[in-house]
Amino acid sequence: MNQIDFFEKLFYPKTLAFIGANPRRIWHLNGYINRFPKNSLYIVTNYYDELMENHEELLKGVNICTDISDIPDEIDHSIISVSRNRLIETIKKCLEKNFYTIHVFSAGTGEFDAKGFAIESELYDLFKNNENSRLVGPNCMGLYSPRGKFTYTERFSEQAGNFALVSQSGDLTNRIVSSLNAKGVYFSFAASVGNSISLRSSDLIDYYNKDENTDVILSYMEGFSQFRQSEFEGKIFFDSLKKIKKPLLLLKGGISELGKRAASSHTGSLASQVQIWNSLFKQTNAIPIESLEELIDTAVLFRFCSKCEPKHNNIIMITWSGGSSVLGVDSIARLNAGIDVPAIREPTHSKMKELIRVGSITNPLDLPDVRDENIRFELFKLAISEDYISGAIRLSTGPKWRGRDQDEEAVKRFYADLMRYKETCDKLGKPFMLTIPNSNDADFRKKLIELEIPAFPSFSRAAKAFSNLYRYKNSKRKT
Repeated sequence: MNQIDFFEKLFYPKTLAFIGANPRRIWHLNGYINRFPKNSLYIVTNYYDELMENHEELLKGVNICTDISDIPDEIDHSIISVSRNRLIETIKKCLEKNFYTIHVFSAGTGEFDAKGFAIESELYDLFKNNENSRLVGPNCMGLYSPRGKFTYTERFSEQAGNFALVSQSGDLTNRIVSSLNAKGVYFSFAASVGNSISLRSSDLIDYYNKDENTDVILSYMEGFSQFRQSEFEGKIFFDSLKKIKKPLLLLKGGISELGKRAASSHTGSLASQVQIWNSLFKQTNAIPIESLEELIDTAVLFRFCSKCEPKHNNIIMITWSGGSSVLGVDSIARLNAGIDVPAIREPTHSKMKELIRVGSITNPLDLPDVRDENIRFELFKLAISEDYISGAIRLSTGPKWRGRDQDEEAVKRFYADLMRYKETCDKLGKPFMLTIPNSNDADFRKKLIELEIPAFPSFSRAAKAFSNLYRYKNSKRKT
């Protein structure tokens, strides 16, 4: 008997079924109908007449049925969106027809109340020793696979990339993927796995680690299923992290006592002690992420600066404002991430001093009165070439001058100047980053993506992302 490749079925299905289609949630169908081959898509609904009356054009070419018995056996991937009172009955019908992978969108299970706990317990028993099927969820948004031609929301880009996500939160999956798509970061896969009673985060991480289309892994995790306490879930997860050969940015929820309680009510997960997680991070190459913003920032830096090899956790800052310099350095110090903004040493400091009459060239480079861009660039080049400097953050407001549009030639010069900085850093293997606080210039942000220059709202957020890149590259050199 051939072993079933469940991940092939999960992310590259040849047949797909949506069971429980509801006209009130037509948005939930769009990512399947508009991307997946319609003749291989089956929709089961109790609202056939209403759907056909109001959405006939959308549903044209799709197989619309009123009962699971009307669709073929051995569906590769199916989505279950029924009330919890019908959930077990529906799942059993799917298993009788040998459906390979089943995503349960339905909530109100183990995270909700005693009845939900009983339902989830029965689900667990149905899949615990099942050799023919795997379950995603329950209580989750599901899957996004650009190369597999389907997504649970059309907001996600059709463009495939090399980042993969596994998350126990559907909302955070939405925010992470949408935010990173807008910043030029694209995905191989994303999986919202909810209560994780069958397929778990470690299973997805193992698959991403082997996948040739995935270079960076992101994860949001709250804890382990309350039904698998005897299965050594923690050790399984730890073993997965020890095998990781790719960057794994891990955002752990439920660290605080209040967070543990929230995790239990959100996904029914058992959150573990902070000391255990700290030990896990020390023994593996997983990068601990403390906030959603940090996860997004670090992913952006890994996207645009993955080839850089910072040798030190030290940066240079370039500004035009003394106040911004001081506050920026203070904010970086408060991160307690071991990041330094070291003073430029001799003899380089004296060489730089010969080029200007006013300004600060200690670090940060504060040069508001140096109008000659060539001199500013020479100062930068001297500083960034120092071996103990491993990255640069430059303050910028974009090509507009005091909020006004400049002429076309001035804009071209602005971007050409930015590229000089970036190309210098690229040759040295050092990240070049911008901080663009309060910038609402959409064209500027779009141009930075095109130029592959990472941008952040503040010095501290850029510095923390840099520190995470340094941490990963440094740990990789030790292995």
